[in-house]
Amino acid sequence: MSRFTLRIATVAGIPIYLHWSFWLLILWVLISSFSFGANAVSLILWRLSLMGGLVVSVILHELGHALTAKALGIPTRDITMYPFGGVASVSRIPDKPLQELAIALAGPLVNFLLIGVFSVVLILAGESPEWAPDVLIYEGEGMPSLKAWLISLSFLNGILAIFNLLPAFPMDGGRVLRALLAVKLPYIQATRIAALIGQGFAVIFILIGIYQNPFLILIGFFVFVAAAQEREHTEQRTAMQGLTVAHALLREVPTLYATQALDDAIRSLLNSQARSFLIIDPLGLPAGSLSREQIIEALNEGRSRQSPLAQVMDTELLIVPPTMPLHEAFQMLNEKHKPFLVVAEGSKVLGIIDAENIAEYLLIRQAEGMAPRL
Repeated sequence: MSRFTLRIATVAGIPIYLHWSFWLLILWVLISSFSFGANAVSLILWRLSLMGGLVVSVILHELGHALTAKALGIPTRDITMYPFGGVASVSRIPDKPLQELAIALAGPLVNFLLIGVFSVVLILAGESPEWAPDVLIYEGEGMPSLKAWLISLSFLNGILAIFNLLPAFPMDGGRVLRALLAVKLPYIQATRIAALIGQGFAVIFILIGIYQNPFLILIGFFVFVAAAQEREHTEQRTAMQGLTVAHALLREVPTLYATQALDDAIRSLLNSQARSFLIIDPLGLPAGSLSREQIIEALNEGRSRQSPLAQVMDTELLIVPPTMPLHEAFQMLNEKHKPFLVVAEGSKVLGIIDAENIAEYLLIRQAEGMAPRL
């Protein structure tokens, strides 16, 4: 994660982050409240307390997705909170439409359950859980009651659940739509239809935001871009079906010895097309990796050009078998942020595989008509 992203908790082994842009929302709350003059402090406290409750609700919403995915054998890398909501990053797309349907519906279901819990608390306290307008609208006079806070939070959870159920892919409703379409259609076709509908909703959000609420412009932009990315990811996965790491293996591997100096890596970088190197020990065995970015970072840190590569290389090598499905290798490269994976059969190193070689291999297959045009 970015150094500007704050890790706020870990639940069931899932790290939860607060994205740096979330602080812009807090800043907006502070600035927009000053117009209330003497009541500004009360309004700020009210809005921040409501925002705190909503953030917890959104985290629980995302945990609903994550824990359902975990129950289906699909781990979640992390949950990140943005100004417009949260995102649970599952490690892979569910294999079956009904699995995606269950994961997508789990989030809104949590919000409806929270509304039920808040209603029970109000009833036990002798209060009515009705969403009366005079309770939901803050008048700027002192701190509202606990009843007002719970009713307002219930109202916001209802809005969150209903809004997420709109068929605007990749929101929850869009994933529900794709899952239902995928029951009858090929997964790639279902994704394209859901993504197109999602981008249509995104345009509507942006147009409404221009005239009504600028916040909808941000949501619309996110939905539009995310729908395109999801479609592209699904198309890549479809193109890799039936392929293994052995198909896109890079056998001529740029190598350097761990005992060589950083200056040797710089010269190799400048004198060849290589952008990353497999570092080997004196016995010729894999010892680490060194990317262009790591070389630049070492120089920025003031490392001498005479520093041995053993001091600057990444010693965490990911070794995979040649039989690994190609889409899993591609996903691993993206998740682990590694320049390449070492491909080995037993103790014998066969080569490496990186994202660039995978892309080139797929382009060649497409050009030869061996894969569907996307």
